[in-house]
Amino acid sequence: MKIFTDEFLKIENSNIVNQVRDRGFFMFENALTPEFIKNIETDVKKADLSLNKNNVAGVYFTHGNQFFLTHMLAASKSFYNYCTNLKVIGFCKEIFGNMFRLKALRYYENFGGQHMQWHTDNRRYDKEQGETHTSAPGIIFLAYLSDVNDGEFQYIQKSHIWSGDNTHHDYSVEYVDNNYKKDIVGFKGKKGTILIYNSWGVHRAKPTNNKDFVRKTLFFQVEKDTSHSEPIIVNAEFLNNLSEEVKMFLGFGKKANNSVYPNTDIYTMPLNKKTFRIFSKWLISRMVLYIPGFLRKRIRKIYNIPSNK
Repeated sequence: MKIFTDEFLKIENSNIVNQVRDRGFFMFENALTPEFIKNIETDVKKADLSLNKNNVAGVYFTHGNQFFLTHMLAASKSFYNYCTNLKVIGFCKEIFGNMFRLKALRYYENFGGQHMQWHTDNRRYDKEQGETHTSAPGIIFLAYLSDVNDGEFQYIQKSHIWSGDNTHHDYSVEYVDNNYKKDIVGFKGKKGTILIYNSWGVHRAKPTNNKDFVRKTLFFQVEKDTSHSEPIIVNAEFLNNLSEEVKMFLGFGKKANNSVYPNTDIYTMPLNKKTFRIFSKWLISRMVLYIPGFLRKRIRKIYNIPSNK
């Protein structure tokens, strides 16, 4: 299976590196093949939502305005092949040298009504110390898995140059509008678009009130500092290219003391169509236990409830 299109593979990594170092970002439409995107969509659908399932699955965050599947390296061979691809490793070598590590990864969906604050990603959430500033160089790979005509990713051009002078990571809308409005770059794009940007740059998802809006995105972050990361869960079946370089990239034998993002529980999950369907099906499955056998079988058939439930 091809991951990247021929057009994207023709671009020299040095060209991408120069744009990221200068402007803070690089964008290319039609970077991912339709086959790769379809495989990711299938893997995400199989993992689905986590409700008392003994597997790797997704969660909702910020009162239902985002859906996350954090452990993509355990859920998707296609994602594993993507983030350990020679094109990616080669780019990381050019920008970081011989030492770098995967810090965080996820598939996520942004829904309408979300208002994300301007922020940088040169920070980590230590399990013991809480939020911690990091001075290590970092790069983020963002890929659109849906056409994005609204609620697009926004980045303040060249903000990676001056944001390092600060130890805070969040910026108000008023501050950005008053000081950097002319430098805001928006990235509308088609499914298959890739964005590579400096994690020190100030960015956000553009707010939208479109209730039908959904932006589907793949994300992974790489840093020069190899001493920490979020816990990386990998399906051992995927490890068909386990070189010393890939071991370094995945952090084999290294501490993973960052908190997993996002931090979710039952209270961050919305009562939407999907969760209501799951809860109602669960409730019916409990109720039919007290119904006579001939009716129980009929109800289970109507609601597609297995007999062992």
